[in-house]
Amino acid sequence: MSTDYLQELLQSQVAAGTDPAYWWGDRVPVASIDKSVTDLLDLTGKKAIVTGGAGRNLGQACVNRLAALGADVAAIDLPATEAVRKRLRWAEPPDVKAVAARASEKWDARVVGIEGDVVTKTGIEAAIAESVEQLGGVDILVNNAIEVRVGDFLGMSYEDIELSARGTFVAPVYCTRVALEHMIPQGRGVIVNVCSEASQTATPSLTVYGALKLGMNGFTNFAGKELARHGIRVVGVNPGCMWGPDRDLLDDTPEGLYPLVRTAIQRFQLPEEVANMIAFLSTDAASCMAGTMVNMGGGMSL
Repeated sequence: MSTDYLQELLQSQVAAGTDPAYWWGDRVPVASIDKSVTDLLDLTGKKAIVTGGAGRNLGQACVNRLAALGADVAAIDLPATEAVRKRLRWAEPPDVKAVAARASEKWDARVVGIEGDVVTKTGIEAAIAESVEQLGGVDILVNNAIEVRVGDFLGMSYEDIELSARGTFVAPVYCTRVALEHMIPQGRGVIVNVCSEASQTATPSLTVYGALKLGMNGFTNFAGKELARHGIRVVGVNPGCMWGPDRDLLDDTPEGLYPLVRTAIQRFQLPEEVANMIAFLSTDAASCMAGTMVNMGGGMSL
């Protein structure tokens, strides 16, 4: 298709009395017609925020993939303190500033590390404000951070459920709300929600987690519909079982865990494979995707 065709279409519609904004205007990415896919994947000049950006599995993978495409990136995560280690129970907290420095050097990109708690209201507001100040704006938000309790549902306390709801659902929803204060005035933005393919299939010990991630799928659908008129695309990914450095801190073994995940591709995923899709969804190559989820679990829910 050529731009000449679209111009002729516009002229015919105007002649028929149709409002030209319906066919044209900024909503139609006409300039993309003559660009290569590689050009559309370029994020040079875009400002991206990744919550949970120091996470050794998906967080760091997202930071690196976005930086590699040319984006300026703010990685937000908890400070690497003993108190945080005890709070997370099993995860050794990495240093977000060191993560940012390594990504910046590796990709010759601008990557900053922001210490903050994006599970609390004040922490979310402060971390996003600092990120916007350091980057000079925000075009992309990856809601990756999570705090959750998993295990036998009958063994979960009220506090476990409340913490999981706040850290898995309330926090990313409010992160989105705060980021929109910067995105809507500029008339553009992309929100990528990290959900889970556990929301698509019942998995032992993941009852609360799976239900909350299903809620994030719904939020992605509804927000994608509501916010599209503002030029904001809301999309999400459903990862499956990723195997990365953090898995070494668990009692799981590949042999013991695999029967539970049942992937069609008959293997675990690399965090970088999921981050590939997150990076793609953040670019103009995905300009017509809104309010939709992409399953990235290797066929886990089939």
